[in-house]
Amino acid sequence: MSAAITIHYRKPELTATCIDSLLADGWISILVWDNSADDGATLRTLQAQYAQDTRVLWGDNATNLGFGNGINAALTELGRRGHAGPILLINNDVHVEQGMRAALHAPLQGVDDPVLVAPRIRQNGQELGWLYYQPWLALVTRRPLPGSFAYLSGCCLLVQRANNADPLFDKDFFMYGEDVELSWRWRRKGGRLILLEHAWLTHAGSASSGQSSEAYEHFLVKSHWRLAEKLADGRLQAIIMRTLRLPSLLARACLRALRHRSLVPLQALTQLLKRDASSPTDHTARR
Repeated sequence: MSAAITIHYRKPELTATCIDSLLADGWISILVWDNSADDGATLRTLQAQYAQDTRVLWGDNATNLGFGNGINAALTELGRRGHAGPILLINNDVHVEQGMRAALHAPLQGVDDPVLVAPRIRQNGQELGWLYYQPWLALVTRRPLPGSFAYLSGCCLLVQRANNADPLFDKDFFMYGEDVELSWRWRRKGGRLILLEHAWLTHAGSASSGQSSEAYEHFLVKSHWRLAEKLADGRLQAIIMRTLRLPSLLARACLRALRHRSLVPLQALTQLLKRDASSPTDHTARR
């Protein structure tokens, strides 16, 4: 049985477009997990729209769990409902092209190993495949740099593993960076990452959080800071890694401030550094 999970956040028209594209592509079960923290107001709009369609399932939480923890909660819910096969994780600002379900499942035929499968992405006029993360400089690139590693975007992943009801994403990430950490951890544990050559989807890109919004800038810079903790081998390396990424994070904030004519990117970085200075052992407290 083919099941999919998407996280809903306060924009029912966006989520509905995603659901409709999944239904047209033949996904049998779609669990919509509500992260809106709006007392179910926007979720009820969706539930009314799909009231007669038993393929669309619902789950929610009183508070916004963030992307990774929302997915983890939804995976647990699908496990409770008895689903044991591969699961598609997909952003609600994505439109799936017909034929993607078959293309994603094709590499899994006769394979029992842990696998992450992803399509290629059309976003903002660009075509994205493999992405690369340079852990010492916190750089995301489309071509590998010395010391970088490849990862798959978390906007659309088909996950196959022994028990999909178990948590998948690191609970310490609220939004952004969790796909980088997952790809890194997945390979270290012997799993495979597969990028399809001829399967595509359209991604709006930060349609829920909003490019250059306060939330977007805050969570993005925080994810780069936390990745130093997660990817480092020990406390000393984490400190060095964070020190080395400061110039690139500052340059990024300055460029985005100029591009969007806003001080929000610089404020997000400043606030992060102030919090980190006030609790210098925070990056090791959860290890």
